[in-house]
Amino acid sequence: MVILAKNPMAGYLYGMVKTLNISLTPEQVAWINFQKAERGFATATDVVRDMIREKQEERWRRLEKEFEEMSQRDGAPGPEPVDEIVAVCRQVKRKLRKQREAARRS
Repeated sequence: MVILAKNPMAGYLYGMVKTLNISLTPEQVAWINFQKAERGFATATDVVRDMIREKQEERWRRLEKEFEEMSQRDGAPGPEPVDEIVAVCRQVKRKLRKQREAARRS
């Protein structure tokens, strides 16, 4: 068994890319090849990676916008309710601890 923490190659191996084979229509392949030539990509893989990256960034921008809108619509201006959140977490923790203790006794 290889211990990853002591293996200098662990970080390298963890970050390696994976291969995924997909089926595309001829029209999709033509579009990817056009994008490759038009936008100066070296490979079709680079085209697909760029499309995924753009989609991910678009999604993050949309989510950030939605959160900002919710914050303005639903939240009062000022600091976040950290104390309230911590208090609820402590209540849940106490409740779970009591349940575990009761289960151990029975």
